[in-house]
Amino acid sequence: MRRSLPFLPLCVLLFISLTTRAQSSTSTLDVVSWNLEWFGAASGGPANEDLQESNAKKIMRYLDADLYGVVEVVDTMRFRRLVDSLGNAEYGYFISPFCSNNTTGTGNSWLSGQKLGFIYRKSIFTNVRTRGLLRTSSAAYTSWASGRFPYMLSATATINSVSKDINFIVIHGKAGSTASDYDRRRAGAQELKDTLDAQFASTINIIIGDYNDALNGTISTGSGPESSYQPIILDSTDADHYKSITLPLGVAGQSSMINFPNVVDNHVISNEATPFYVLSSAKIRNDITAVVPDYATAHTTSDHYPVFSNYSLEGLITGVPVLNPAAFGIQVSPNPFGTTLRIRATKSLTNTTIRLLNMQGGVIYQQPIGLISAGMIYTPKLPALQRGIYFLQVETRQQRTVIKLTHL
Repeated sequence: MRRSLPFLPLCVLLFISLTTRAQSSTSTLDVVSWNLEWFGAASGGPANEDLQESNAKKIMRYLDADLYGVVEVVDTMRFRRLVDSLGNAEYGYFISPFCSNNTTGTGNSWLSGQKLGFIYRKSIFTNVRTRGLLRTSSAAYTSWASGRFPYMLSATATINSVSKDINFIVIHGKAGSTASDYDRRRAGAQELKDTLDAQFASTINIIIGDYNDALNGTISTGSGPESSYQPIILDSTDADHYKSITLPLGVAGQSSMINFPNVVDNHVISNEATPFYVLSSAKIRNDITAVVPDYATAHTTSDHYPVFSNYSLEGLITGVPVLNPAAFGIQVSPNPFGTTLRIRATKSLTNTTIRLLNMQGGVIYQQPIGLISAGMIYTPKLPALQRGIYFLQVETRQQRTVIKLTHL
C-alpha cells in the first residue's frame, strides 16, 4: 500500500502549475514512459483485454511520441498489433528477452510475465540496438524483481539534420513498501548507477519507467524518508551525475497513478542530456482522459498515467518559443557563407544573444549584444571554422530563432 508524502510548500505547487504544457513537436524528441498494467494478460490488470488494447492504441496516437518505454507487457502479439496500428512502416519495437523468474525469453513463465519494451519512430532513430543491463549479476537478479533487469535501447536520433547518440534505459523497479522491498530497490539503483558510470560515463542517458518509488521521498513504510533511488538522485558531485526531471512533480503533490498519491513513474537524465532537455517539459499526461474519458474511473486501460518529457537536439534549451527568422525579425546573409556573416534586424530587438552551434549541439561562439535596432547590421567575429553545417541561434528573453548555415 503506497502512502502519501508530507505536506509540501505552496510555492512549489504554484511553480508547477504555472509551467507551460508540454506537447509533442516535430522539432523535438518526444519521450513517453508508460506502465501498461498487465497488458493483454488473461488475469491481472483490466478485465477486458480487447478494450485495453483499443484504448492503448487511441492514447498512443494521441500522444504521438517518438519513443515509448513501456513495462508490464504480457501478450506480445497484442503488443505487435498495437505497434502495427501506429504504422509498422513508421514505428518499430523491441520486447525484453527476460522478465521476473525468466532469463531465457522462452517458456510459459516468459509468455505470462511482465516484460519491458520500446516503441520507436523509424524516421528518427537509426543504428538501433538493445541489451539487458546487469544480466550477469546475481545481486541484480534479486534487486530487480528476480530478473526484471533494466532494458536499454541505444540509437542515433536525428531531427532537423542534428544527430545525437542516446541511451534510453527503461526500468521496472521492485514493487512493495516493506523494508526488504526498499532495500532491494536501493541496491538495484546503486548497481545501475555504478554500471552506467563505469560503462556509459560520457553518453547521453535517459532513465525512464516505473520506479515503484517516489524520488522526493519513499512509499516504503519500513524505511525512509529517503527515496530508494537516492544513489542516483543525489549523485551530483562527480562527472557522471544525473538530473531527476520528474522529481519536482512529486514535490508538487502530483501523482502518476490513479489510486495512489505519489509520482512513481519517473524520468532521470544524465548531465550529458541536460543541455537538450526542454525546461519544464516533464509532465504526467493525465490529459489522456480527453481520449478515454473513463480512464481514471473504469479501469479499462491502466492504473498508471503516461509520463512525458521532450528534448531539442540543437541544445541550449531556454523554454522560450521558437519563431521562423522572418517572424523573429532578422535576415542572415550570405548563406552559404565564407569569412563574413551579416545579421540584419528587420525590427528592434532587446536583450539579444547570438550563438553559433555545431552539428553536435556544442556552442562554438556566443555573444550578448543587447539592443539591435531595426535596420542595424551586426557582423559577429566568428572563430576559424571548418567547412560544414552550423546553426545560428538568435534569442531574446521572449523568443528565439534558429537558422541552418553552411560554411564554405
